[in-house]
Amino acid sequence: MAAIEAAGGHRWHLLSRDTLDDRYEFLSARRQVLESALTGLADRAPHVEVQRGVGVSGLLTRDSGTGGAPLVHGVTTDCGERLEAGLVVDAGGGGSPVGAMLGDLQHVTDTALPPDAGFDFYTRYFRSPDGTLPPRPAWPLEHYDSVSTLALPSDNGAWSLTLVVSRRDWVMRSLYEEHVWDRTAALFPALTEWVGYGRPVTGVLATAGPGTRRRSVVRGGRPSVTGLVSVGDAWGTTNPEFCQGLSMALIQAELLCEAVRAERDPARLVLAYESAAQEALGPFYATSRFWEQNRLAEIYAAIRGRRFHGGPDWTAVMAMEAAKLADPDVLTAISDIGSMLAAPVEAMSRPEVVSKALSLAAGSPAPAPTRATLLSTLSR
Repeated sequence: MAAIEAAGGHRWHLLSRDTLDDRYEFLSARRQVLESALTGLADRAPHVEVQRGVGVSGLLTRDSGTGGAPLVHGVTTDCGERLEAGLVVDAGGGGSPVGAMLGDLQHVTDTALPPDAGFDFYTRYFRSPDGTLPPRPAWPLEHYDSVSTLALPSDNGAWSLTLVVSRRDWVMRSLYEEHVWDRTAALFPALTEWVGYGRPVTGVLATAGPGTRRRSVVRGGRPSVTGLVSVGDAWGTTNPEFCQGLSMALIQAELLCEAVRAERDPARLVLAYESAAQEALGPFYATSRFWEQNRLAEIYAAIRGRRFHGGPDWTAVMAMEAAKLADPDVLTAISDIGSMLAAPVEAMSRPEVVSKALSLAAGSPAPAPTRATLLSTLSR
């Protein structure tokens, strides 16, 4: 953390700058700043050798000798070098090539969304002339009719504003144009001050968000391969709107260290790590998948001029979103879920949280702007 802060990373609080509860404190930095800080630490760490510009072309495997799953005992590089390893850790991200190397040995759980589904992200970075940050919005992530907005402080006096839309909502694709993005962002009250506080330092950065997907080498309680584990997006991807991916990767790293210390047997090591990771992170993965499927269905219904009727769980989630700033108990529950301090089911089962949210949301108007206003702005 100290290295990231030294590189300009910014600490901020999800709830209030005045609170003493540091459980809701975040550290923000752009990817290049974060990677520079972490690679600097790795370069200076003892017993660590970093090879840059070298890719992995294959896995070294052999029979475990016990009639069980094959054992991965190293990798081959695209330079033809063989690197032996007691444990191979796949941290290659959502597009890791290791999945293709494993073939049928790896079990992949997808959202079963077609290629044209999912979310697209349209982001601009800003900086003020004096390097100060604007007053933060009441909540960084808000959901509107067809669009979600994400306002996040970054490093070295910069911040980002993102418009999130369904990939099937073709009319929104014009958001890659700067003047269209600027007009649209001006419609959202939560973004107004952040847009006007500084000047943009990038154009519109368009990104296709990954679908929620879980990879595992465990089937039926048994590992299909040993000597190999995954962390980060190689283990599973979640919706980037919720900014939980890096936190999940750090938790996985801690759990992997514990499993390595506790288990010498390759099969038991894989099972111990996968079990611990699923117990700690499975509920957040499942919630991301549930939210993604329902939100996409809601937007698709709006595209067709229809109203989406989700189930009672979706109704409760949307009520908590609408009521989070009107009730401290609802806000605490939402904050605990967003900060990964409590599993969603546990937070929502607290006494009267959902009932208060449903009562408060029943009388609140839908947040502006409407889809009709958005379409009018996009077509100008």
